[in-house]
Amino acid sequence: MWTWLHPARFFVTNHREKSTLGARSWKMRIFLVWILFPGVWAVKGPKQVTADQGSLLAVSCSYKPGYELNSKYWCRQSSLRFCFTDIIQTSGSEVTVTQGRVSIRDNHTAHSFTVTLSGVTPGDAGRYSCGVKRKLWFSTSHTTRVMVSAAASTTTEGSNVGLLTSSALGSSGCGEPPVLSQLSVTHLLLLLSLKFLIALALVCGAAWMRSRCRSHN
Repeated sequence: MWTWLHPARFFVTNHREKSTLGARSWKMRIFLVWILFPGVWAVKGPKQVTADQGSLLAVSCSYKPGYELNSKYWCRQSSLRFCFTDIIQTSGSEVTVTQGRVSIRDNHTAHSFTVTLSGVTPGDAGRYSCGVKRKLWFSTSHTTRVMVSAAASTTTEGSNVGLLTSSALGSSGCGEPPVLSQLSVTHLLLLLSLKFLIALALVCGAAWMRSRCRSHN
């Protein structure tokens, strides 16, 4: 027996199905961003800082509650926007750690850690990451660009003060590039492989949902 469906009811039903699929698509996109860039909002800092050559640069990065006992680190990014070697890091406590011209100190109460660099040189300019190490997942960090000028003052751009350290922040201060460890390369390859597999699975899922939507239409 054939059942006659009113056109208005069919339109409403079809519209609801499209709305549901659209909502699922947006949720999938948000989930994809969260998976590919885990903890992307856990650490905040300035987008760019500018320091006078020879001056003292001090920047702070804030983190969400719950990461008080995690190690905080400061590293210089490579041309691929990855950090292979940390310049300096804390042990999870509030004790100040100093290495060469760089020091870092965590404040559990304020949920922020501050990195200071003395005797800024032109070689210290570049992109850096201030981040929090996590045991069960990859580290979460924020990218800041350090600019060095001959100005008489130091300025900071961004809502929070966040410091960047370069490979030249060691005790020698010669600006030698960081050494790429085998463990860091392994972690990088695992991260890229995991992101590729997850992205492929989500793309296939989105294609299946789109084909299902077309079949309903």
